Amino acid sequence: MMKLFLILAVCLFRGITANAAPTLNDPDLQVTEIVSGLSSPTTMAFIGPDDILVLQKDDGKVRRVIHGVLQPSSVLDVNVDNQSERGLLGIALHPNFPTTPFVYLYYTESTTAGDSSGSPAGNRVYRYTWDGNGLTSPSLILDLPVTTGPNHDGGIIAFGPDGKLYVVIGDLNRNGQLQNNSTGAAPDDTSVIFRLNDDGSTPSDNPFFAQGGNVARYYAYGIRNSFGMTFDPVTDKLWMTENGPNSYDEINMVDPGFNSGWNKIMGPDSRDPQNVSDLFSLTGSHYSDPKFSWLKTISIRSLRR
Repeated sequence: MMKLFLILAVCLFRGITANAAPTLNDPDLQVTEIVSGLSSPTTMAFIGPDDILVLQKDDGKVRRVIHGVLQPSSVLDVNVDNQSERGLLGIALHPNFPTTPFVYLYYTESTTAGDSSGSPAGNRVYRYTWDGNGLTSPSLILDLPVTTGPNHDGGIIAFGPDGKLYVVIGDLNRNGQLQNNSTGAAPDDTSVIFRLNDDGSTPSDNPFFAQGGNVARYYAYGIRNSFGMTFDPVTDKLWMTENGPNSYDEINMVDPGFNSGWNKIMGPDSRDPQNVSDLFSLTGSHYSDPKFSWLKTISIRSLRR
């Protein structure tokens, strides 16, 4: 029997144009269009059977798709800065949704009264309440840097089996200690996976909690940029994609305190002229090679279990 894989908006942002069609090399795979009419979609979340919230990167709108029909009005419209990789980027539902009707959004907020390109206020995570028709009662739970940029903003957010919220941000083209430059700027909330309680507070069992300050919120660091995080349904382990510069895109298994190695190591350590001793080490951190890497970059865009 032919297996049918349903793909929503096969041109999900990340530089792929609306006219680009996927090429299938496996005769057992099939692509079916679920909905059309979206503008620069990035990520999505199912709030019910055949009921999907889809984010539009450039205009800051959250669109609803019910039974394959794009609803005429957006459920939310926020002011975003959409320069380069900035914009409306990530969505996650509370683990007890809809009983606990919280929806979390990661976006680059604009300083202007509308959408902008080049006027960012910050990369931010807000918690909203879903009332059945729209997203209301925004509460800022994480305020992150946005410059230099304008790319490597990360933006993927996900709840783990432990009920904690995981948030990834890239390096924003910085070169500090979190990018493994030991003489660079002190930890500045870039190149990081954060681990937070559902209200934005810091779990006391975080790997760097004892160090206090912003570092207490970190779960992993040394990350160039990521567009994908998911959790293994068997082991509960966190897996992450990482995009390399000119070589070595990666898939990593992320344990607590993981240092991914950027910008000293990309790909296996044995293939890189620098090694673990060149990395900036937070107390309790560790490096491990990617579980899979590509010498020639393929621009990984998502990861789902």
